[in-house]
Amino acid sequence: MPQSRFPPTGPVARDAYDRLAQGYSDRSETKAENGYNEHPAIRAAIGSFKGLDVFEAGCGPGFLMRDALLGGARRVVGVDVSPAMVAIARQRLETWTDGWQVVEHDLDEPLDDWGDASFDLVASSLALDYVRDWSVPLAGFLRLLRPGGRLVVSVQHPLGAYLWFKPESAFGIQECVAEWRGFTSEPVAVPDHYRSVEEIINPLLAAGFVLERLTETRPAPELEAIDPEKFRRNSTIPTFLVIEARRP
Repeated sequence: MPQSRFPPTGPVARDAYDRLAQGYSDRSETKAENGYNEHPAIRAAIGSFKGLDVFEAGCGPGFLMRDALLGGARRVVGVDVSPAMVAIARQRLETWTDGWQVVEHDLDEPLDDWGDASFDLVASSLALDYVRDWSVPLAGFLRLLRPGGRLVVSVQHPLGAYLWFKPESAFGIQECVAEWRGFTSEPVAVPDHYRSVEEIINPLLAAGFVLERLTETRPAPELEAIDPEKFRRNSTIPTFLVIEARRP
């Protein structure tokens, strides 16, 4: 059996994201896959932030938290496993004197620091891919949401992920490693998971969420003039999946 490239202990991608943090913060909003695909897709699914109490699981460098505050959210809490990302997010949000909190937290661990039914929206942007067992974070999200509150999550689309990672099987959850380029001077190996359709949908249903909508992301139209090849490729094969669900 080949030796696993996953770290023996701890969150699978923490060290990689610590290395990527500054470059990701500086460049991802102009990268085809992020700034012209996933970012607009998850924001379109969320809609208005006005007056909402928002919890972001895997806040990274604080882009979505910033947009929530700009959009009139009442309170925004973000957690991330990477200390470097947490530091950058705090720096990005320091313009606002209150109404936000960024905490270092591993989504494999319970979200016990926040009260029941204390948020209107839980958002997670490409963070759950790094968690093998979704039962713990999904149980936490359900508990944090008020009745009728929304969960909006983006993950890698199984088709795009299968073609990219080339796992041994298209079924189940498979450990994978991707080489990320363009954020640092040298490629960074990022441990990740390929996840089949049933491994995305069934845990949400088992946790008690009501599934409302799935969106297979497409690139923003303006990408065609900037990078025609990536626009064509990402218009043909979906890169990400945005899931909208609700607490009953």
